Amino acid sequence: MSLALLDRWEGRGLDALLVSDDRVDLVLEGESIAMLAPPQLAGLIELRGRGIVSRPQRQKARLDLVIDLVPELTRMVEEEELQTEVLGRVVPRAPIPQAGVVSLGHQILLAAEAVRASLQHAAP
Repeated sequence: MSLALLDRWEGRGLDALLVSDDRVDLVLEGESIAMLAPPQLAGLIELRGRGIVSRPQRQKARLDLVIDLVPELTRMVEEEELQTEVLGRVVPRAPIPQAGVVSLGHQILLAAEAVRASLQHAAP
């Protein structure tokens, strides 16, 4: 799903950079949480059926949304399920059914809506 999201944003001329695939290191920076790419994973992501590929990358980015791949589809998600705690900070959360439960297109729609909602929530 990550590559599909990167492709979608890039195709629309929007800033879309990879921090890391599979793992990020998290650190507190004031009231924010920063994601750091482990050096051995920076800019690399697996494309199943092809192998490891590289993508434009950012070494560090602020964590604004947790996309949580879940094993089942919940038709109407409860409000309290749309946030999680990370390093003692409350962060918006998007529970998105994993591959095989819904189509990739549906996953992308759910992720895009979660990004849109988190941006609206963060706006003053």
